[in-house]
Amino acid sequence: MGKNMKWLLIALGVLVVLFGVNTIQQNKFTSKSDDVFNLDRSDVFQINIAQGKDSISLSFNGESWAIDGNDTLQVKVNTMDQFFESVLNVKRTSLISKNAEKWDKFNVGDSTGSLLVLKDHNSESLGRITVGRSGAEWSASNIRVGDEVEVYQTNDNIAWQLNTSPTYWGEVPPPLKPDSTAVDSL
Repeated sequence: MGKNMKWLLIALGVLVVLFGVNTIQQNKFTSKSDDVFNLDRSDVFQINIAQGKDSISLSFNGESWAIDGNDTLQVKVNTMDQFFESVLNVKRTSLISKNAEKWDKFNVGDSTGSLLVLKDHNSESLGRITVGRSGAEWSASNIRVGDEVEVYQTNDNIAWQLNTSPTYWGEVPPPLKPDSTAVDSL
């Protein structure tokens, strides 16, 4: 019984050491800062989205959002709320690649990804990410932050929200109701 216990303790010690080594190795593949953006919604005054040759810009004047270059559509409040809720809370979960040659494979290349730039009231960049659909996980996106080479997977799929269509962001406002207090002059 003493010899079996000795071997059991040695085996347990080896397993603990292997577990520690594995944990250290796995930590190399996790991001040190999980938040993609470290800012508040009130900091953002401009949103630029580009996908290939298509792009859209939205601007905030302090009271409401507008689609730049489009005066017929009114920005949908729910779409903006969903965008900010998802994008400002997205986190990096795991490192996928450190090789720039594989960007297109992960849909975060200059021609395959969607570029998102958030700017402040002075049109200074607050953050820039390239987002691609994850082929391995439908509920996540692949991202490349700023000029970094690394590609990360996110905890949420934000790729679908980077739409360049004006009708995704805006809708035709309802017609104005006539003023019932107006007096017709004959």
